Amino acid sequence: MTRRAIIVVCDNTRSGELSGPLVDNYNLRKHLLSNLGGDWQKNEILSLINPTKENVINSIIEFFFEADYTLFVFSGHGYINLNDGNRQYMELFDDDISIMDVITGVKRQAIIIDACRGFYSEQDDIILEDKYSPFSDFIGAQSTRELFEEHVLSCEEGLTILYSASENQTSLDTESGGAYLVSLLKVCELWKNNIGGSSKFSLREAHNYGAEFMRENFETIQKPVMNAEKRKRWYPLAVKFQ
Repeated sequence: MTRRAIIVVCDNTRSGELSGPLVDNYNLRKHLLSNLGGDWQKNEILSLINPTKENVINSIIEFFFEADYTLFVFSGHGYINLNDGNRQYMELFDDDISIMDVITGVKRQAIIIDACRGFYSEQDDIILEDKYSPFSDFIGAQSTRELFEEHVLSCEEGLTILYSASENQTSLDTESGGAYLVSLLKVCELWKNNIGGSSKFSLREAHNYGAEFMRENFETIQKPVMNAEKRKRWYPLAVKFQ
C-alpha cells in the first residue's frame, strides 16, 4: 500500500502570527512516525511551512500521485467563504486555498483542518513538551506498518474530513499547538495505555474523545465536527497490537 501525508502549517499569514502551527507539525510528524501512528516513513510525510498556494497545489498533485491512502492536515488561519458556497478556506503565505483544492481522486483520503470557521465575504473588507505532550513511543516494539495498512484497506473508499470547530466558530491556538490537534493526539496516547479492546483507534473515535478532552482541558467552547459519511469502518489514527 502506498500512503502519503502532507502537513501544511502557517504561523504568519495576513490574519496574524500563531504560536501553535509549528508545534503541530512537530507533534503530528512524531505521531505518524511512531508505532502508535502506524510507523510511517519519513519520505511518506511532507511538511510545508508557510507555503504558497502554488506550492501546496503542486505538492498535492505530485506527492499524492498514485497513492492508496492520503492524509492532509492544515494548521493555521481559516474561514468559511460566503462567496464560494460556504466552503472552508485556509490562509497560505500569498493567497487562500479552498478545501476543494486539496480533495483529490485518491480512493481513500482523510483531511484534518485546525482553523477558524468564521463567516467571511469580500464585502467584509471593502514547546514542544508540556502537560499536554501526547507522546511516548514504542521503543523496540514490533512495527505496526502492516497493521495500520490492513485497517486502512479494510475501510470503504471515501473521504473523511475533520474540522476543529463548527461553522461561525473560532479555533483555539496555544503554545502547545492547536487545541483540537493536541487533543486528537492526546486521546490516541490515552487509548494506547488501555489494555485490550480493538487494535484500531479510528478518526471518528479520536474526534469524539478528542472533543471531550478539549472541553475538559482547554478554555474554549468550539465544537469540532466531521463530514457526514455513511460508512461502517473508519480510517485509523492510531493502532496497537492487542
